[in-house]
Amino acid sequence: MDRPVPASFWRGGTSRGVLFAADDIAGYDGGQIDAIILAALGSPDPDGRQIDGLGGGSSSLSKAAIVGAPPPDSPADVAYRFAQVEVAEPFVDFTGNCGNISAAIGPFAVDNGLIEPGNGSTDVVVLSANTGQLCRARVPTRQGRYEPAGDFAIQGVPGTGSRIAMNYLDPGGSIGRGPLPTGAPCEQIGTGDGRSVTASIVDVANPAVFVRAEEMGASASAPAPVLDSNHDLQARLEHMRCEAAVRIGLAASLDEAARQPTIPKVAMVGPAASYGASGGQQVAADSIDLAVRLISMRRTHRTVALTGAMALAGAAALPGTVVADVVSGGAVGDRTLRIGHPAGVMEIGVTAERGSDGGWRFPAVTVDRTAREIMRGSVLVPESHLAGRAWYQE
Repeated sequence: MDRPVPASFWRGGTSRGVLFAADDIAGYDGGQIDAIILAALGSPDPDGRQIDGLGGGSSSLSKAAIVGAPPPDSPADVAYRFAQVEVAEPFVDFTGNCGNISAAIGPFAVDNGLIEPGNGSTDVVVLSANTGQLCRARVPTRQGRYEPAGDFAIQGVPGTGSRIAMNYLDPGGSIGRGPLPTGAPCEQIGTGDGRSVTASIVDVANPAVFVRAEEMGASASAPAPVLDSNHDLQARLEHMRCEAAVRIGLAASLDEAARQPTIPKVAMVGPAASYGASGGQQVAADSIDLAVRLISMRRTHRTVALTGAMALAGAAALPGTVVADVVSGGAVGDRTLRIGHPAGVMEIGVTAERGSDGGWRFPAVTVDRTAREIMRGSVLVPESHLAGRAWYQE
């Protein structure tokens, strides 16, 4: 027998995920919640297709969130726990955050009666329960519900929708070590083959490791499938990611870091250059400030993870980082950064300030997204999975 669990399926920005109301899964323990999420998305799938669920076989399409009331002492209107789900392994990671999925949280809260909607738009302060970060989302509303229709487009998503203005409030230092968690704007990191490269570890929204693509013998303007086919490159980037995880205290060893692939992210950056985007359009060099190819869950992201873009924007504002050295115009503390990614261009605003103690903070990082509820109803979860007897547990 299968048990129905209420859920809805959303696109937020360039990601998709299954969203659950916290009250609907309050009666399940942690292991059962993992089982519900795995069953909903179709993980694990050794063939990488997630054929038995709603997942799309890539990190940006294999996500979930649990949405409910914030803690009593929080300034937020709503809180959510984000889950990144491995495609090929039975692993649900609640440690990080997803900026794209966060764009769907305000609309979900409005439509599910978690917040009183306004007339024309509704400001929703959203708390990421995983990281403690806050975001203010201006959600278009009409007749008491979220209004998804509009003329705003984001590259990587066909068509248009209503503009959701996202303002991430002071997102620096998600793991509690500040925007530069090792204290250095750049440092040498090993690549697992006896060599090392110059990289920057920056934590704005999520921790990320940035390296010049040319140091890796690659191009930051290359198509994602080309980069994925270079297994030696991917192995060296993964070693960098794991070494950085140990340095910033996310793992005690390289082996432990390898078992936790969600954060930090790792990305290659390069100077602005013209290239062909995945949708067939041309991206002109003068339309971007730099190019990036971000690796998420060991595969090249088909756009750029929003939290990765936020970390990139933060790094661009910090003098001495790899990113600031690459970006046109150098380190600037208040700017809109135009990021060239595999599907096109993302614009993201960043404000950076240096305190009297010499430390950096980011009062605001801003970006516009769209979101759409694709379906609502129930996911059907096999009772054997809830009882801990799923086929992958045998």
